[in-house]
Amino acid sequence: MAKVLDKALVINILSLLAYRGASFLFPLATLPYLARTLGVEHMGVLALALACVLYCSTISDWGFNVYTTKDIAHHREDKPRVTQIFWSTFNAKLLLMLVTSGSVLAATWFNPAWHGLFWIILANCTALLGSLFSFGWLMQGYEKLGKTAMISTFGNFCAIPLTFLLVKSPEDTWLAALIPGLVSLISSAITLKYVLEMKVVGRYRLEPREIWQRLTDSVDVFVAIAGANLFNSVNVLLLATFTSSYMTGIYNGADRLRKAANSVPEQIGSAFFPRVSFLFSRDKAAAIAATRKSLLFSFLLSLGIVIFTFFFADDVVRLLLGPAFLPSADVLRVFVLCFLFGNIAYPAGLQILIPHGLRRERMFTMLGAGLINIPICSVLAWKYGAIGAAWSMVIAELLVCIGIFSIMARHGILREYLRRPETSTVRRSEEGIESR
Repeated sequence: MAKVLDKALVINILSLLAYRGASFLFPLATLPYLARTLGVEHMGVLALALACVLYCSTISDWGFNVYTTKDIAHHREDKPRVTQIFWSTFNAKLLLMLVTSGSVLAATWFNPAWHGLFWIILANCTALLGSLFSFGWLMQGYEKLGKTAMISTFGNFCAIPLTFLLVKSPEDTWLAALIPGLVSLISSAITLKYVLEMKVVGRYRLEPREIWQRLTDSVDVFVAIAGANLFNSVNVLLLATFTSSYMTGIYNGADRLRKAANSVPEQIGSAFFPRVSFLFSRDKAAAIAATRKSLLFSFLLSLGIVIFTFFFADDVVRLLLGPAFLPSADVLRVFVLCFLFGNIAYPAGLQILIPHGLRRERMFTMLGAGLINIPICSVLAWKYGAIGAAWSMVIAELLVCIGIFSIMARHGILREYLRRPETSTVRRSEEGIESR
């Protein structure tokens, strides 16, 4: 059996954990300042604008970060094929970015009720341009996550001085939205330099048929991610519709802390995914072993975060967001329950269902949970405000987890991953290595 935890994978895991650790710490350096400078209401306005841009990002990414990473990991020794995958993915992302950002900006400009959001959304759209040139899916396919982590860490660090220099009052909300875009552009410029130095991609090529193939290949992953956003970003839009900017700000405060807390465990699956994709067709036993380790690490980290948050949420919110955001503490306690389900379900879907050809089933599971979330969130947000919207997200994550493991059980996969590896099989593999 191939070695599961070799030096390259350990470096990738540690790099991503270090990057996410920095991604956790750097926003915490600016979040107290932003929360106190903008106030609860303008934090709610900022959250609404960022949610609109996030939908543009979801469409322009179109699942390429998953499916293209898998393809590049599989064909990384074939430069002509990698070149074809690279340019078709880039062209597809560019086309989708122009269509989606143009639509959202036109909608906010011509809608009097949303006209005030136009400049905030326009400022944050720079993040879409940075994402276009980030090429994280290429670096991940080649398991070059160490450099990617360092670049992103440097970019996140740049956000600290920019926040203190540019954001001085609630009127600077648009500058707070611009900073993530500037950071993304800095990171993408450095990444582009490394991609050129790797010399794994040939000259630019425009192939409409291959672009269409990229879109159709990734559509199942896109629908699954879009379904996940139906119980993530859409909750902000529903909360803003049924309550107030203040309540949206309370929700946004807890949501920012949730994302920071989950920045480390959610990356474990990302670090393992290219390795599992590479091993699956070559050594399935090693791929299964890697998946087991990935899910175990994610769950243990998530459980620790949930326990810590239950006892110390009030202190964390008071310290990082200020007394005005204290109602966010109970919202955060509910939010982190999502980790127990999501940090198992999503890695299992990527590392198990997709390699087994069950991506369509995964897509319908996540889309179904997202659609169910809309009426649940509407009622709970209307009745209970931010904490109701948080509970609807927990319910949706639970439904996804149940759905993913039900698919595995129905196709006879779950038993294979739960079964302990046979000692005799491992011993025979070791004996074969020694004899060679």
